Amino acid sequence: MAENEKKTAKKKEPKSFEEALNRLNEIVSALEDGSAPLDASLAYYEEGIALIRYCNEKLDHAERQIKVLTRAQDGEIVEKDFAPLPENN
Repeated sequence: MAENEKKTAKKKEPKSFEEALNRLNEIVSALEDGSAPLDASLAYYEEGIALIRYCNEKLDHAERQIKVLTRAQDGEIVEKDFAPLPENN
């Protein structure tokens, strides 16, 4: 494995959700290209899985923080926890 590809596999945690998404896009492009050797592809795959987990944790945390303001029948504004729509499986 080339030195550059080794660094790819040992990349530290991203600084932000957006940075993680950008890196995931880079990884997808590299894997779709098909020119990376097997070892590099596996390293990209592992890094991608770690980034997906990071992004999911960030999204879960954000969902727990979001509050929804609604107006009750009596006109009073009520704060409720955000409840995401269920996934279609």
